[in-house]
Amino acid sequence: MKPRPERMTYAQKKLMALIDERKLRRWCEENGFSHAFVFNLAFGNRAPTYKNIAAMCQFISPIEWLFSCDEKLPYEPVLLPPWKCDKPSKFVLAHRYDYKTLAQKYGLADSSAYKIFVTYTVKPSPAFMRQVCAEANPIDFFTEGEGEITPLREFVPDRGDLVSVSGKTVFVITKKEFNKRSKSFSGCLVTTDSAKGIKLKGVVKGVVNAGRLFSFPIIYTEVRSLIEKAPEDLTDKVMEEVRKTLE
Repeated sequence: MKPRPERMTYAQKKLMALIDERKLRRWCEENGFSHAFVFNLAFGNRAPTYKNIAAMCQFISPIEWLFSCDEKLPYEPVLLPPWKCDKPSKFVLAHRYDYKTLAQKYGLADSSAYKIFVTYTVKPSPAFMRQVCAEANPIDFFTEGEGEITPLREFVPDRGDLVSVSGKTVFVITKKEFNKRSKSFSGCLVTTDSAKGIKLKGVVKGVVNAGRLFSFPIIYTEVRSLIEKAPEDLTDKVMEEVRKTLE
């Protein structure tokens, strides 16, 4: 028998128990898994992928692949139906429009985040799923998301959203209900070369110039993504300056 890894995940420990009981081969045959592949997963010779974890959701909880046995699990293990990976998951769908913010927060390249959250051509890695455990249970990566998948060009922003529009950053001042009804929204341009205005302190750096108001069509303009949501107190401050400008 090969030497066991000194450190194992909870998932590896479960597979190793099947090996010790000489049940792994039969278990694999009954459930349609490659015995050699699962054996190598147990010993750490192969790293689990998103699709591997999805295929075994009914036997091993996703979170058990992400943490070692000497670590405390942040959530209770939950078994799920097998996930076919053909639809956007709950977590992925929830971050379709603010993927750039998520990318910056967790050190993902924008291009990689775009493929995960918008085109669904790349699957989240176990390392990434572990990173976001502070804000989401890993089961959210293996359960179907709710709601309509709206094309990015048709994304309807809300007051306080900072969005990218044809290469420009805009602070949205009109409310979502109005924007949806009128199929347009109004906002202030964010600039980096102005001494006047309201300074941003979040992901977006620059100054909101309340005197530079523009209207943008929703369907035809390049609203690529929600960059971030401004704090409520900052939004109130911007709206106060906008009202003064319009008086």
